[in-house]
Amino acid sequence: MTKTMRTLDLETEFKRLEDLIVGSDTFFLAGHLNPDGDTIGSMLSIASVLKRLGKKVRLFSQDPVPENLRFLPHVKSIRSTLPKGRFDAAILLECSTPARGGALEPVLKRCGKVVNIDHHKTSEFYGDINIVEPHSSSTAEIVYRLFYNMNVNISRREATSLYTGIVTDTGRFHFPATSPRTLEVASRLLETGFKFSRINDLLYATKACEALKILGRALESLELKCGGKLAVMTLKVSDFKEFEARSEHCENVINYGMMPPGVKAAVMFREEAERVNVTFRSRGHLDVSMVAKAFGGGGHRNASGCRVKGGLPAAREKVLGVLTRLLA
Repeated sequence: MTKTMRTLDLETEFKRLEDLIVGSDTFFLAGHLNPDGDTIGSMLSIASVLKRLGKKVRLFSQDPVPENLRFLPHVKSIRSTLPKGRFDAAILLECSTPARGGALEPVLKRCGKVVNIDHHKTSEFYGDINIVEPHSSSTAEIVYRLFYNMNVNISRREATSLYTGIVTDTGRFHFPATSPRTLEVASRLLETGFKFSRINDLLYATKACEALKILGRALESLELKCGGKLAVMTLKVSDFKEFEARSEHCENVINYGMMPPGVKAAVMFREEAERVNVTFRSRGHLDVSMVAKAFGGGGHRNASGCRVKGGLPAAREKVLGVLTRLLA
C-alpha cells in the first residue's frame, strides 16, 4: 500500500469518527493498563470536548491514575469500575488490542461502535474505526488533529491535558518520534495560555520519596551485558514492599538504563505476583518492539513493553535470550 493510500485511509477514518461523534450521544472511554500521561491526557481532553458538545461520557481505567498526573483537570471523573448500560460508541486510547485496556469485553459488547486511536505500530486494527498513526509522537497529537479537523476551539484545560500527553510521550521532546508537527502542535497549545512551566515542574521536578527510593534500588541492580551494549535492571516485589511503593513509582526508571556510554538497549524487569512486567528502550534502528511483541506486548521501535507470565528467573532468561540474539 502506498503512502498516499495510507494517508487517504487515515483521513477517511478521521471523517468517520467525526460523523460518529456528531451522530452519537453516549461514549465509553478507556486507556491502557498502568496508564501514563499520554493515555490519561488524551482521555480527559476527548471527554471534555464531548461533554461540551452535549454528549454523555464515562471514563474508565482499570489501574489507578498515577499520583503525578492527578493535577489534570477533571481527573477524578476516571473510574476503576466498569459502567453499566449501553453506549453508542467506545473509544480506546493507546490500546494495541482491547485486552491492553484490561477486562473491557463486558462493556465493549454493549457498545454500538468501537474506535481504536493509537500511535503504536504494533496496534491491531480491531476497531470499527481505526485511527492508527505510528509516525505521530503521541496519541495526544492525534487527538489534537481530530479537534483541528472538527474546528474545535481548545480550552486551557484541554490544552493542559493534551500538552501533558505530548510532553510525557516525547520525553520532553527528546525521543525520535518528535517531529516539526509535534512542536507546532505544542506551540498552538501554548497559545491557549495554560501554565506549561507549572506542568513541567509537576511532571519532572517533583517526585515522591517512594519513587526516589525505587530508582535507587533499580540503579543498584544495574548490570551491563553483551559487551556493554545491553543494560539490565530488576525490581522485585520485596523492593516495593520495603519502600511501600507502587508500580507507578518506577515510571521512567528504564530511561536511566540508556545513560551508560555504549548502551544500545535497556530492559527493566519488574516482578509482580504472578507475572513479570518488562520494559524496553533502544537507540537508532534497534527494534525492541519485535521483542515485546514476541511475548504478547508491543509499542514503538525504541520504546516497548510486555508482561511475561511466571516467575522472575524464567522471565529474565527468556527475554534476555531474545535480546542477546538481537544485539549479537
